[in-house]
Amino acid sequence: MIVVRRSRPRDPERVQQEMEAVFRTLLAPGRAVARGGGSRWRPPIEVFETADALVVRAEIAGMDEGQLEVVIDGDLLSIRGERPDPRQSEPRSYHEARIPYGAFGAEIYVPFAVDADRADAEYRDGFLRIVLPRATARTIIGLQTASDGRR
Repeated sequence: MIVVRRSRPRDPERVQQEMEAVFRTLLAPGRAVARGGGSRWRPPIEVFETADALVVRAEIAGMDEGQLEVVIDGDLLSIRGERPDPRQSEPRSYHEARIPYGAFGAEIYVPFAVDADRADAEYRDGFLRIVLPRATARTIIGLQTASDGRR
């Protein structure tokens, strides 16, 4: 599991592409559209706030922790991975097939500043739980507003 912090500003063109992908996903339930034209599925996710943090839970069974990637990029949390497809090993006749396999991903908007250095992610019993602690406010002392040194 990887948690990466990047502080670069969001590219407006990329934001536009992501919004278009969200709308395409909403218009075609059950199908998520990946960048680059391929398709990927989106795991069930719940996002909630506590007094101290933003908590994200994703239901992703059948994975190893090393197969998951969690990235914090500005105000966007991305979860990606790939669940291996066991159907490739032998021919089968399915009566019902509703478990998605292959590449998956989800992007979650982070509504407030977080302390990415204290972020925690845990994968247990088929659930990925990510805790993003709120960033603490800091006071800037000695800020000068005039060129002559007056405050």
